[in-house]
Amino acid sequence: MQLKKVFIEITNFCGLNCTFCTPLKDSKDIMSLSLFSKIAKEIKPYTRFCAFHILGDPLSVESLKDYLDIARDFGLKIDLTTSGFYCNANNSHLLLHHPSIHQINISLMSALYQNKFISLDSYLAPIFNLCHQHQQLQSKKFINLRLWNLNQNFSAPKKNFPIYQHLKDFFHLDSIQPIKTRLAYKIHLVGAPFFEWVNPKKPKQNEGLCYGASKQLGILCNGIVVPCCFDTKGSINLGNIKTQSLKEILNTPRVESLIQGFKEGKRIESLCQNCSYIPQYTK
Repeated sequence: MQLKKVFIEITNFCGLNCTFCTPLKDSKDIMSLSLFSKIAKEIKPYTRFCAFHILGDPLSVESLKDYLDIARDFGLKIDLTTSGFYCNANNSHLLLHHPSIHQINISLMSALYQNKFISLDSYLAPIFNLCHQHQQLQSKKFINLRLWNLNQNFSAPKKNFPIYQHLKDFFHLDSIQPIKTRLAYKIHLVGAPFFEWVNPKKPKQNEGLCYGASKQLGILCNGIVVPCCFDTKGSINLGNIKTQSLKEILNTPRVESLIQGFKEGKRIESLCQNCSYIPQYTK
């Protein structure tokens, strides 16, 4: 089996209270370096790409370089997702120069959905500094500035307009296309409607295709392996990589049943039956 990507939650802490996010976890945890090293070794035969993203903001982890060094040693490429609130000169330099970083995703909508007032000038300044350094270096790493809060018809809410103006001013653009705009070399604005977190109160759908457990996996900071990044609380606990090998986990009856069910267009897990996400991978 080859996986497109493994989502790894090196921390579940983000320090924010975004109104669109899933409920916070009961405790704030950081994955130990020893556990991450074991994970990197275990996933290496199955994928080249992993994402530092389930819940939490990886830029809040002071020892981020140590995790990236381990990823480099095992030949893994990292897609890192952050709110941008912890972006500063030190970690910007790290992201742009570390060989394991493949893509940097910054969720700009995090600044628009806080209970407290957020100064866009202060919030965007270190992000724009990152982009400026990226341009100076002509870095081949991708930066995606995300505004995943478009309406269902893909039009932008009015609260996005001040950010669009800042982007136009900084990148010297005449216009912004909300769905996708090339801002500079390998720097893009990417828009999309809000994705829906799994809602147990929604009517269950017993039919549907997904690539959870067959082309992607998630690993929570406590070592629990889940089929995808939507299972933030380990509802579909496939095993724990602290005490099991990934090969052992992937060959359990629960994983095999989950994958076979999706092949037959069936959702056999309760969490999956309440999920409305449409998979984007192709066979």
